[in-house]
Amino acid sequence: MLSSLPTTRAYPLSKLGYAVVLLLCVITWALSHSYRGIVHDASLYTLQALARLSPSSLGQDVFLRFGSPNRLTLFSPLYAAVIPLLGPELAAAVLTLALQIALFACAWVLARAVLPASLALLGVSVLIAIPGDYGTDRVFTCVEQFLTPRIAAEALALASVAAALCTRRLLALGLIVLAALIHPIMATAGAAALLCLYVVIPYPRRSLALVAGAVAVLAAAAYALPPGPWGRFDDAWLMLVRQRSPYLFLSNWKLDDWGRAAVTLSTLTIGWEGLPGGRARSLCQAALLTTAAGLALTLLGCDLMHLVLITQLQPWRWLWFGLLLAALLLPQVVLTCWQAGTVGRTTAMLLIAGWIFASGAFALALALAAVASPAFMRRLRPSETRWVLWGACGLLAIAVTWRLASDLQFTEAYYLDIRIPLRMRRAMSFARDGSVPVMVIALAWWLALVPRRRAALMLLGALAVIGCAALTPQTWARWTARQFPPQRVARFAPLRDRIPPGSEVFWTEPPIDTWLLLGRPSYLSVIQTSGMVFSRAAALELQRRALALSSAVAPQLFLDWDSEGLGMNLSLQQLQRVCQIGEFEFLVTAADLGVAPLAVLPRESAAASTTLRLYRCGPKESRKT
Repeated sequence: MLSSLPTTRAYPLSKLGYAVVLLLCVITWALSHSYRGIVHDASLYTLQALARLSPSSLGQDVFLRFGSPNRLTLFSPLYAAVIPLLGPELAAAVLTLALQIALFACAWVLARAVLPASLALLGVSVLIAIPGDYGTDRVFTCVEQFLTPRIAAEALALASVAAALCTRRLLALGLIVLAALIHPIMATAGAAALLCLYVVIPYPRRSLALVAGAVAVLAAAAYALPPGPWGRFDDAWLMLVRQRSPYLFLSNWKLDDWGRAAVTLSTLTIGWEGLPGGRARSLCQAALLTTAAGLALTLLGCDLMHLVLITQLQPWRWLWFGLLLAALLLPQVVLTCWQAGTVGRTTAMLLIAGWIFASGAFALALALAAVASPAFMRRLRPSETRWVLWGACGLLAIAVTWRLASDLQFTEAYYLDIRIPLRMRRAMSFARDGSVPVMVIALAWWLALVPRRRAALMLLGALAVIGCAALTPQTWARWTARQFPPQRVARFAPLRDRIPPGSEVFWTEPPIDTWLLLGRPSYLSVIQTSGMVFSRAAALELQRRALALSSAVAPQLFLDWDSEGLGMNLSLQQLQRVCQIGEFEFLVTAADLGVAPLAVLPRESAAASTTLRLYRCGPKESRKT
């Protein structure tokens, strides 16, 4: 184990130093976390908000009909209240920006509860720089670039833990309850951390009895209760959940996923062993126990027992808390290790190399090596430990070289949106994993520590100002871009007028087009099947719909995890067949199906969209024009 240092240095920075680091953080945020629009889960949250404004139409969508997992939260009413004032897209952008700022602010509050101001700023900088991916196939990120209540719940959970560390228990309880009202799944990580701070760490023996009792309750639920919400999945429902959401089960995680988790766990483990006693060390303990407990509970309750409630709560998502805390505490952990001599410096370099590799076998091996190196090196002679130190230096050099080479390889391919200028796409490719931004920010932080480096710091600050100015137009354009401006929505009035409210529409574009442009429920899409774990009735109905179209469209297109959820590229024959099946009443497509459409929407311009046609579907003998 590392030797704990008795004190934590303040590392005071000048005002200029703080300003330069903040400017670099703004540049990093603009490159790494800029807005992406109403995409992914943001489209579902937009549907839920719009359904509150139009319950007779969008409230009948299949995603909501059997009960949405967020129907009891405060987020949808809040979003719905802002939409009439700003419109859906501007409301989503404004709320996303506000929630991102709130997350960074709460992270700062938590970091300041355990660290000096300069180290807290450096920790928040690391958080801003890293991608924050967790889960299999990088399914979630800590700082998401579209609207989701997950960001709000994360911010409130961090604020709750900060209040707990400052012995303000009532405030901590109130904040975690509010987080649960926003997004209960994300809030459970904060609740688990509070449980660790208040019960597990102070009373370890009682905690073991508590864990044993919890395992007994889970076993009773799994083997004594009948299949259902409080028991196990039945075979049909479990098959659909495994097919559509394999990321819920640890058995489906890949080496890449475990590598990312190992870096987080190793950072917290080293912090627990090496940080001086006090709040920072307690926070490391709580974060490590929370993250490990979430993985263990997932393995037990989801993979082995197939319990519905545990699978729905997704305790593996507690990784967000561990990852975020590991990022905030990483500067303090590295500096503490560095001050501990040869052994600590070896650990620090192995840990940094693991963060640079970020995922995969190399990250996993380096994370394990960083944790094991103190015990291993203490058995060696001083001359031998120096060789191990040089070996760690070599591994760090390899990690940096590999990362720079990887960034150079994808300088033009990482962001494929050709509307983004090439220079910005190249900058994004270098910022995508956080290594280069953290290096630059750490350089600025180091320069700010010593007054005689002021000239170099001013030069770096001038470059940061130029960078901010260069990024401002494109960043503003991304946050203010509108795919569904009022003028475009108004153009779809001829189609909306022919579709009765509440009637389902099949459109091969993403369903957000159906919800925002037509104001009608979508019959079936990939994104609508993402919540099958929360309702057996919804899962079976979505499967029925996919199978009903199987003569024209493969059901796997809707029910498999590998489906991308974008627009479907169906042939004319497929479109004609799905319309003839008669599962839905209305079809919107640019194709000419050979029958008279109900309405035609001319193309928007000569170079842009094609003509759209609205058809009434069903057997030929019942089809009306």
